[in-house]
Amino acid sequence: MTPLLRTPDAVLYLKGNVTKNRWVGPKSRGPLARSLGFAEARLAQGWAVLVLKQQLSVADFILEGITLRSGGRAGLPSANAALDAVRPAVHAQIQADYGHEGYRKLQALGLSGVKDIGEDRIVKVVAYTSHDRDKAPSDQYPMGGGGLQWRLVRPCRFQVAMTVDAQGIARIPGFSAVLSDTLAYDARARLARHIANL
Repeated sequence: MTPLLRTPDAVLYLKGNVTKNRWVGPKSRGPLARSLGFAEARLAQGWAVLVLKQQLSVADFILEGITLRSGGRAGLPSANAALDAVRPAVHAQIQADYGHEGYRKLQALGLSGVKDIGEDRIVKVVAYTSHDRDKAPSDQYPMGGGGLQWRLVRPCRFQVAMTVDAQGIARIPGFSAVLSDTLAYDARARLARHIANL
């Protein structure tokens, strides 16, 4: 893992799954894991919240439904990678149902709801614990909370908005706080504003 993922304000070019800020924000480990469809253990060593810093086009991403669809596939994750790989892909099903032009229209409709700042900006969460090929997908990626799920198919520009370490300490430039259910409103609001407006 690149050290930049532990550096607030660092800029990286990344692919992979993204969602909207409304499903991430300054959540602590348990609520964030349940929202995104991560096993809590995947976030035990910490994570970074990155915000998209470029405009997307329909060529940049595929639709993967919502985070209830673990890995962008229909059904629950399987007990092994081989079984998991045969679950139907959501984007393929959408293309089959709507055709190429219909699929592009759905992508464009999705883009129309994305904002540069606020709850509807695109964010990416990177867990510091990497995917484990030897563990069952069902143990690493339970069903999530139902937020937007797209997969970026080419590297896009992100900026690290917040880092969280293994002790749950969230850091933004000039401020840190322990993410917990008892985190004071003002501290949570400061973290949220930074992620929303960076």
